[in-house]
Formats: sequence, structure tokens, C-alpha cells
Amino acid sequence: MSDELFTIRAAGEGDLPAINMMADAEGMGNVEPTDTVFVAVNNEDQVVAFIRLVFDNERGCHVNPVVVFPTWRRYGVGKALTEYALDRFGELRLVSRGQSLAFYQAQGFEEVPWDMICASVASECEGCEMREECHPTPLRKVK
Repeated sequence: MSDELFTIRAAGEGDLPAINMMADAEGMGNVEPTDTVFVAVNNEDQVVAFIRLVFDNERGCHVNPVVVFPTWRRYGVGKALTEYALDRFGELRLVSRGQSLAFYQAQGFEEVPWDMICASVASECEGCEMREECHPTPLRKVK
């Protein structure tokens, strides 16, 4: 057993039930086995958070999304997942929704024009009934 509170690794197919349970709780669709996903796991190898990445040849690597199990929030798990992805890919882009803007700004993400966000990620906000409430903001950070 490790002294670390959590570790990060690539998600495996056995992690999908926990990932999709967390995604469903956040009102998202299922994560697919072919998606690029990294998980934070506790000392018992149970998923406590995940980050899904979407790649676009023109616009790079996009976070879509970071989800942390409620009892694991405020332990640095989301930040660690974001830093892990940034270290691997050098640049991250995303759309901050709801209350997450301060979280990303505290990590140094900066607002960018919508055309810097890949179409598959940006399209989730187009015509969304909750757009006014959620205030989607396109962001980017380069290592």
C-alpha cells in the first residue's frame, strides 16, 4: 500500500463502471472504452476521479471533462489530473462550465476565442438549455 492519497494511471475497461457512474451523476453520457481517459485511484485501486481527453488535429488536446467523486473534492485530485495531462500533452484546451471557472483560472488557464475549441467539444454548448446558467467559457493552458 502506498503512502500517497491517490495515484494516477490510464483507465482500463474494468474502471468504466465507476467512471460512468460518476459521469451519470454529473448528467453526462457514458465514457467509451476507446476514449482517452486517466483515473485517480485510492490505495485500494478504486476510481475517485477521472479526466477524459478529446484530440483534434487542428486544435490539440481538450479536457472533456474532469470529474471528481464528491467525497474526494478539495484534496487536489482534479488539479493533479489536469497537471498530469498537461505534462503529457503540453497544452490543454477546454470549456469551463458552471462553477469550474475559478478552479481552472487558479491553475493558470486563460480565456480564448471559441474557434480555438474543437467542434465536438464546443458543440455541446450550442443550443444548450442551460447555457445562460452555466456560462461556458473557452480556456487554454500551455506548459
